[in-house]
Amino acid sequence: MKHLLLTIVLLIGISGFAQQTVRISRGYFIGKDYLDMSDSERRAYVTGEINGMLVAPFFGAPEERLQWLKSCTSNMSDEQTAAIVTAYINEQPSRLNESLNVLSFSALRTACQKPVKN
Repeated sequence: MKHLLLTIVLLIGISGFAQQTVRISRGYFIGKDYLDMSDSERRAYVTGEINGMLVAPFFGAPEERLQWLKSCTSNMSDEQTAAIVTAYINEQPSRLNESLNVLSFSALRTACQKPVKN
C-alpha cells in the first residue's frame, strides 16, 4: 500500500512538470500602438524585438530553438521585418489589443514557416 501511494504521488508530481505553461509578460505595447507608430519607429521596434529574441540563451533558452529566426531574418532588412509585422497585424484587426511582443513573434514565426517562392 505504501508503494502504491508513493507511486501515485510521484506520478502527480511528474505530470505537474510535464504540464508547465509558459507565461509571457504583456510587454509595453499592444497591436494598436504599433499601427500608430511611424515607419522608422516600427522598424526600430521590430529590430529590437528580434535582437531581444536572439539573446534568449542568456535566459536559458536552447540556442537551437533560435535557428529558425536566425536563418529566416539574417538577410532581411528592417523594412522587410517591419512589413511582416505590419501585414500580420493588419490582417487580424480583432487582435489589436493583444501584446505587441507576442504579435510580433507570431508574425515572424508565421512568415518564417512559409515556403520560399522562387
